[in-house]
Amino acid sequence: MSYVASPEEIAIWEEFSSKPEFSQEGIEIPFHTTFAYVKSILPPGFEPAAEPTGSILVGTMESKLCGEFDCTLVTLDAKFKGITGKYCLLMLISGDTPVTWGREVWGETKKTGITRLWRSGNYRYGYAERNGVRLIEVEMECGDDLPAETVKGSQFEIKAYPHSQGKGLQWEPKVNVLEVVEHKTRRATGRGRVTVRGTRADPLHSIPIQSVGQFEYVSGLAEYTVVAEHDLGCGNAYMPYLIGRYYDDLRIFRVGAEWNKLENKEVDVDETFPVQRLSSR
Repeated sequence: MSYVASPEEIAIWEEFSSKPEFSQEGIEIPFHTTFAYVKSILPPGFEPAAEPTGSILVGTMESKLCGEFDCTLVTLDAKFKGITGKYCLLMLISGDTPVTWGREVWGETKKTGITRLWRSGNYRYGYAERNGVRLIEVEMECGDDLPAETVKGSQFEIKAYPHSQGKGLQWEPKVNVLEVVEHKTRRATGRGRVTVRGTRADPLHSIPIQSVGQFEYVSGLAEYTVVAEHDLGCGNAYMPYLIGRYYDDLRIFRVGAEWNKLENKEVDVDETFPVQRLSSR
């Protein structure tokens, strides 16, 4: 492949990108939060689902598109144009191509991070880490294997980009509606506990998690297909949701000596945030 793709290479890229499939292994934890929080975090055009619920997934994935990668998701249940689906707050992914493809093609909220998952008998342990902080830690004791099942649902991704001159959006945000079909070939439920930490870059501590449900260990094929695309219809009103989910606070990065003239103008900020520790019943 050269710096100018051939017609054959374009056809291959489009074929792979139009029919991506993934396999997953992970621990999923459903949680309850509050209607007030869900309403405060959703962009125009979205509304809370019937219950103020969400989920955490800590795991790994393989694909026929971009290889294998770590994967952690934190989502809220929401509605858009009458469809109930998952609205993503955090998506930690390893690897250059998995992150780049997801952000640019579907508009996913992907950031580079690390996820690890271990097994010992019926016990599972996993964590999600970014910038040296273990944002999520999960421990689970699995029960007996359950019959395989197939679960269908929806997920929303909003494809939007900041303007190239740095002010506002480049164009109207697009909502991609994905149909998600999970083939849970291996699965087990059980009790567990989860620890959630936040930082200025990844404010998970701001989610008021009221309780967690039964933990589920899953493994199997996961099919994601874009089935509809809509204009969000709110223009630059989407900016707070774009910056908040996709980008870090730029003030946390060091300013070079060329600009600060060796004068320390950094403001000390307390990076200590509440830690949430919850166990299933």
